[in-house]
Amino acid sequence: MKILKIAFIALLVSPMLFTVSSCKDDTVEPTPKDTTPVIVNTITNRFTIGFDQYDLVLDENSSYGYYRNADGLTVISIVGTSTAVSGTPIVSGRGEVEIKIATTKEGSFSQANGDDLEIEIATGEGIRRKEYSFDQNSNMKLNITKYDSVGGFIQGTFSAVLKDGINSRDVKKGEFKVERSKDQ
Repeated sequence: MKILKIAFIALLVSPMLFTVSSCKDDTVEPTPKDTTPVIVNTITNRFTIGFDQYDLVLDENSSYGYYRNADGLTVISIVGTSTAVSGTPIVSGRGEVEIKIATTKEGSFSQANGDDLEIEIATGEGIRRKEYSFDQNSNMKLNITKYDSVGGFIQGTFSAVLKDGINSRDVKKGEFKVERSKDQ
């Protein structure tokens, strides 16, 4: 019986030991919202040939821009790999773009305006490799929106009609941003 009384008293006292008390003046601070800015990469290295879109993750060792003193051309090389996204026109594979332009400044350039402009593209690898080249009648446009000093970036957009053998292929929605290397 004594054990029963002790157990009963312990049962009555135990809720008092675990009770949390608060005052009306206590304010509960809300959990702070995460205000860390989300960085969205709005410019990618990409292009579309026909219905195939290439969004390239760059090979940093093969992607660059530099000014070539010997012939007065800026050379922009974009090399990377695209990964297919289901339900979109983005395809998997390697993509390479080489742009040559006689400038060291920002601006809009066009072969139709007599600008010294060349754009060449290659996709795929091995036996699946396709090369698209310009000719003197190609319709090529280049817009350089950023041309920093060495260590900065060369950035812009491009479009072209390039040759695939005897066929012409539309290249559109071309975008690039590469680090500017030292002049050569």
